[in-house]
Amino acid sequence: MIKRFCLLFILAMTYSHLMAADDIDTRIPVNSEVKDKTFVLVISNENYKHEESVPYALNDGEVFAVYCEKALGVPAKNIKRLPDATLNDMNHELDWLTQVVSAFDGEASVMFYYSGHGMPNEKNSEAYLLPIDGYSTDPGSGLCTKTLYDRLSSLQSQRTLVFLDACFSGAKRDGTMMTSSRGVAKKVKNEPVRGNMVVFSAAQGNETAYPYKGHQHGMFTYFILDKLNQTGGSVTLGELSDYVTKQVKQNSILENGKSQTPSVAAASLNTDWRNWKLSERAATNFETRTPVQHTATTSAKKKSGPLIERPATQPSSSATPAASASAINYTLPTYTIEGAGTGVQGTYLVKVTMTAKKPDKVKDTDLAQCAVHGVLFRGFSGERQNQRPLAGNAMNEQQHADFYNSFFQQAYLSYANTESSSRSVMKVGKEYKVSAIVSVMKDQLRKDLTQQGVLKGLANGF
Repeated sequence: MIKRFCLLFILAMTYSHLMAADDIDTRIPVNSEVKDKTFVLVISNENYKHEESVPYALNDGEVFAVYCEKALGVPAKNIKRLPDATLNDMNHELDWLTQVVSAFDGEASVMFYYSGHGMPNEKNSEAYLLPIDGYSTDPGSGLCTKTLYDRLSSLQSQRTLVFLDACFSGAKRDGTMMTSSRGVAKKVKNEPVRGNMVVFSAAQGNETAYPYKGHQHGMFTYFILDKLNQTGGSVTLGELSDYVTKQVKQNSILENGKSQTPSVAAASLNTDWRNWKLSERAATNFETRTPVQHTATTSAKKKSGPLIERPATQPSSSATPAASASAINYTLPTYTIEGAGTGVQGTYLVKVTMTAKKPDKVKDTDLAQCAVHGVLFRGFSGERQNQRPLAGNAMNEQQHADFYNSFFQQAYLSYANTESSSRSVMKVGKEYKVSAIVSVMKDQLRKDLTQQGVLKGLANGF
């Protein structure tokens, strides 16, 4: 009897856990308010080249961007989302923030979100955000939070709000330590916050920013989204801070047996920050967002898995004819894409790097498939170039799932050519990095998919 009761209790708790995750990720509040002078930069780093992965970071950034657009009313064109960003990517988009805010003559507001590895500088105890191409043993390969705060506080914005789902003690999301930490958690110094900037951080001191495994989010990010979902976006920073701090403290002990305490920092002169409202009115309608099955990464062993797809949000009452209710049924391995110089007119030259356990199993067609996928949905950076995704809208892949399910079977080969002579293989731990240069016929790709109605509205940008 006792065993049966325990089993039923565990099943009930698991079910309620999954239902809660479904509510947060699939039932999205939609606000009628439009914040056309608010600009958002979302950076989510999950798949690192030289460090272990950060579980659920891509999902964190993806859903946070959805809430900014839907629950808070920020136009999609005002939101930049950088999945798996390099240091160049991060600096480039911070420059974009500077340019766009200066164009609005003090009327703009800014939100900056980061999910991924943080790390300490052992020499001076400064904290750094780690790009996917960075080394935890080399602070110079990361973005110092002091530099970040200086850049953001110098913006002539009405308000600047920062969310950091990272810890800077040298720990990873699973509580184990990064290469640079030598097994010892470090305590970084708190950088001063100036002007009208408010910074929400996931953890304090030598704590770890843990995942919330049952919900496939960082715990800090999950409870931010949870509060936005409950309030329809109409919440003050004080209310948000109190809720997130309480929930994370309690659930971290229950889930992980260890403390995690979020914190909020604001300038001493900024005494009104607790009354700032993310949205003046609450959302009264909801959209159903098609969920995507994510393959969880682990810190103990980095695995190749399906690319995390970008889901769509659709009104629950009706669906547009162009949108597909189907799910993405193709999977791609873990890959990165970067610019590789100037191609002939109408093409992109990109370098694609795939992670594989057996390099001889990686075919030229696999590299070509990743290249076309990356050009369409990720965009890429390189020396003197920063190309946005051709698809423009981050929801495009899921909205047109039926088309892309067919397209990525074979049709993509008409738009890409892998230069076999450029192929290289490098062993990293127990896996291999297989790279090659691929030429992608971007003009023809854009033209054909626009004619198909798949890239309709491309001119509106991302």
